[in-house]
Amino acid sequence: MYKTILFVDDDADDADLFAEALGEIDASINYYSAMDGQDALDKLQHAQIGKPDLIFLDINMPGMDGWECLINLKQHEDLKDIPVIMYSTSSAKKDRDTATGLGALGFLSKPTDYGTLKKMLLHLTRQASEEGLQRSIEQLNRS
Repeated sequence: MYKTILFVDDDADDADLFAEALGEIDASINYYSAMDGQDALDKLQHAQIGKPDLIFLDINMPGMDGWECLINLKQHEDLKDIPVIMYSTSSAKKDRDTATGLGALGFLSKPTDYGTLKKMLLHLTRQASEEGLQRSIEQLNRS
């Protein structure tokens, strides 16, 4: 199970909804957020937050975007093993392919409603392994 999650997104409303949904499905999950890729890397590299079990990473952010952050994460010896899910309003196949090509575990489009977000997070956080998490991402993308 994934008990420590880092959410990287410049949209404060999205971050608030994500945190609220996580809290409702499992209050024991440790939630951290960062405003952009550089903020996330700074927090991780300077031990301002605990090492997450899972990172949700938006693509389009000012400053360091999600692609650049993903590249940096996967090049950093202490961070490269953290599973990353690219999480965006995009649903383009090109973005999905780029995400996995750069080392993300998968790509999910942001849900359009709160109920769907909660179901998605419940499904993902209950997985016991990266393989299970990857299968869940694939199932969510098909539905």
